[in-house]
Amino acid sequence: MKYNILDFIPYGKENAISQEELAIRMQCDRRTVRASVFSARRNGAVICSTCEGEPTAGYYRPLSTAEALPYVKMLRSRIESAKEALKSAEEYISDAEQG
Repeated sequence: MKYNILDFIPYGKENAISQEELAIRMQCDRRTVRASVFSARRNGAVICSTCEGEPTAGYYRPLSTAEALPYVKMLRSRIESAKEALKSAEEYISDAEQG
């Protein structure tokens, strides 16, 4: 069944909905939920998320910039970590090609 993911994601961090709960409500699997969220984000929707283990873990639409900021900070941190991991792999490839 095809749904608009935005119809299921609440506003406000305190109302965040888990991936598992979204899958139940949308009658699909978790992979489809992730793909739907990614697609909506690519199309301009602002969907924030929190990490598992937090009291309000899940997806939410921010009510303010204060609610969006922690999500942006988390993504920037992940990007920096990925850049560091990528650097060593790229150096390995470069060394192998030169050697």
